[in-house]
Amino acid sequence: MNQDAGGEPLLPLHRTGVRPFTLAQAYRRAKLLVERSGLLPAVEAHLHAATGAPREFTARALLVGLATHGLRQGEMHLTKVLHTLGELPPSARRELGLPHDVDTYRMLWHAFTRLVAALQAGALAIPHNHPEADTATGEVLPCPDDCPHQPITLSTFTGRLLRASLPESLQLTGAVAIDSTDYETWARRRSWARTPDVDPDHLPADAEERREAKKAKPPPNQLGWPRTGHDGRAQHTLDPDAREGYRSGSNGARGGVFCGYDLHLTVNARALGGPEVPFAFTGMHLPPAGSHKGDAGIALIDQVRAHQPDLAEVIADRGYSYCTPERWAYPVRARGIEPVIDLHTNQRGTHPGPIPGTIILDGALFTDALPTTWRDLPGFPIGMPTDKKQALRARYDARAAYAFTPHSRPDRDGYQRLKGPARAGKLRCPNHPPSMRLPHTRPTTTCAPGTDCACGKTLTLPPNTMPWTRQRALWGTTAWAADYGRRAAIESGNAEAKTHRLHLDRGFTRVMGTTKNRVLIAFALAGLNHVLLRDWHAKRRRPDPWATHLDEPQPAPATAKRTRARRRTATLTTLAGTPPS
Repeated sequence: MNQDAGGEPLLPLHRTGVRPFTLAQAYRRAKLLVERSGLLPAVEAHLHAATGAPREFTARALLVGLATHGLRQGEMHLTKVLHTLGELPPSARRELGLPHDVDTYRMLWHAFTRLVAALQAGALAIPHNHPEADTATGEVLPCPDDCPHQPITLSTFTGRLLRASLPESLQLTGAVAIDSTDYETWARRRSWARTPDVDPDHLPADAEERREAKKAKPPPNQLGWPRTGHDGRAQHTLDPDAREGYRSGSNGARGGVFCGYDLHLTVNARALGGPEVPFAFTGMHLPPAGSHKGDAGIALIDQVRAHQPDLAEVIADRGYSYCTPERWAYPVRARGIEPVIDLHTNQRGTHPGPIPGTIILDGALFTDALPTTWRDLPGFPIGMPTDKKQALRARYDARAAYAFTPHSRPDRDGYQRLKGPARAGKLRCPNHPPSMRLPHTRPTTTCAPGTDCACGKTLTLPPNTMPWTRQRALWGTTAWAADYGRRAAIESGNAEAKTHRLHLDRGFTRVMGTTKNRVLIAFALAGLNHVLLRDWHAKRRRPDPWATHLDEPQPAPATAKRTRARRRTATLTTLAGTPPS
C-alpha cells in the first residue's frame, strides 16, 4: 500500500464521501463515547436508587441509546431514540441491561427527565472512589489526587460529550472559531411583539430591515399572551425558556425575528500558517434567543478551556466584537486569549489618538503623518470580486507602514507597549535620524524637522484604550485577511450541522426548555464529529482514527461521482438525438 509523506498508509481515494454508519458501528462508537466521557458513573449514581426495586431502564441504556441515535444522524426525537434501541440485537440489549419487554416510551421519558432535573438542580456528580468519612471518628476525609469526584453541570456535561468524540490523535491547534446560529423552538407561537426585548449590544439592523419591520403586521395575539417569563422577558410560547431574538439573513433571504434559542458553537481552527485540520466541534452553549452574545461567548470559551487549557486564539465575527468591552474584550484578554475580529461600520473611522501626533484609524493606532488620501478607504462588501479585494488590500498594506507595532507581548494586566513606525523601521522621518538611514524604498513622512511628531515614540496603552477594536493584525490588510479567514471553519461547521449532515432547525428536537434541548443537541453534535472526522480522513486517503481504535475496517467509498456524471452525459446525448457511445 502506498504511503503519504508522514508514513501513513494511503487508502483508496473517496470522491463522494463514505457510506453511513451501520447500526453495529454506531453502537460500538456510542459505547466508546459514553465510556470516554466519564459521565456514566454520575448518571448511574443519580438514576439508580440504592433501595427498592432496581431500575429497569438503565442509565447505560439512556446514554448509549442517545449516543447511538446521534451517530445515525437522525432527528433527536425520543420516540426515534426508542426505535433505535428496539433495533439493537438481543445481545446488545442484554449488555445495556434492557429486558425485551421494557422498552416503553414512558420508561425512556422518565429516565431522561430525571437526568434533566439533576442537571438543572446541580445534583449530578461523579461519585467518590474512597470513604468520605472515618467510620470510627466521623472525620471527613479529603479527596486523594486520583479521586474523580467532580460536580457535573450542564456545561460540563456537554463539554465532556464533545471532547470524548474527538480522538487523542486529533491535534487541537489552540485556536477556535466561534459563532452563533438560530434554533427555533418546537412550541407554537401565540403572540408577537413590535419590539423584541433583545440585549442592547446586538448588532444594529440596517435601514432596509427597519423599514420591513415597520411594514410587517403580525397576527393578533391570543388571549393572555405574551406572558412574563421567569427571567422577566416576554414569553410567546409554551416553551418556558424560548425567547425572541434576531437572526441574520442567509442565502439571499433577509434576516428577522424568531422565537427560540441562540446556539453558540466553537470549531477547531487551523493555526495561522499551519496545515489544514478537521473542522470538529469543541463546545456548545444554548441560551434563550436575544440573550447577551458576549456573555454567552465567554461561557462557551470557559467550557472549551476546561478541556483545552492551552486555548490561545478565538476568531469571532462582529456579533461578539460589537459588544461592550466589559462583556467581551476584557474577559477574553483576561483569560490570556488573543481575539481575531471583524469590525462593524460603526467601529471604523478616524478618532484622536492617546498622545499628540497619533490617530486611531479603523481600530489601530497610526501616526498622524499618514496621508489623508489613505485614511478613508472603503470596506469589503459581500460579493466583491477577488481581484478588487486584492487591489484594495494592497492599499491597506501600504498604509500599514504608518501604524504603530507591538514592542513586546501584552502584560498580564492588559497593558501593551507599542513603538512608532520610524522606530520600527517601517518609514523614514526627519525627526528620528536613525530612520533616515533606511533605504529610500521606505516611505518618507512630510513631518517638519524639529516638530514633536510621534513617528519615533514609544508608548504604553492601558487595557481601556481601544479595547473594542484592538487586535494583532491591522484590519483590511492581507495579514488580517489570512488571520480572520480561518473563521471559515465555523461557517463550514454550521453548514454541516444545519444543512448538509444534520438539520438543526425547527423540529429537530421536540422538547421544551434549555436543558432538554441542549442535552439532545450535544449528543447529535458528538455523533456529527464522528461523521466529519471519518469523511475528512477518507477524502485524504488516511485511516479513520476511530475505526483504527475499534479495529473496524476502514470506511468503504460510496457511489462514485464518475458513474453519475457518465450517466448524465449519456442522457443528455440521447435527448440531443445522438445515440450514446
